Amino acid sequence: MLKASLALMLSHGQRPRVQLGHHIAIIEFAQKHLDPTLAPTFALFDRMRRKRNDAFCDIALISDTEAKEAVATAEQYLKIIAKDINARIP
Repeated sequence: MLKASLALMLSHGQRPRVQLGHHIAIIEFAQKHLDPTLAPTFALFDRMRRKRNDAFCDIALISDTEAKEAVATAEQYLKIIAKDINARIP
């Protein structure tokens, strides 16, 4: 989902700075340029990101249900990004 958001940003002719917190800038850009009704998707995206970080550090486990939900959400998000980019670029 982060890479898709980066693709959206690049399709607008913008590039994130390579510095601490650039992932947040990419997500904020996507939130600003996509439909506001996607706010719950971005909230879920942030929860998944935090849980991934915790799992990476062996602080949390990710269940099968959470993994399936993450994949389904990512697939929906990729379709939204592709539609947005295709609508603006001939």
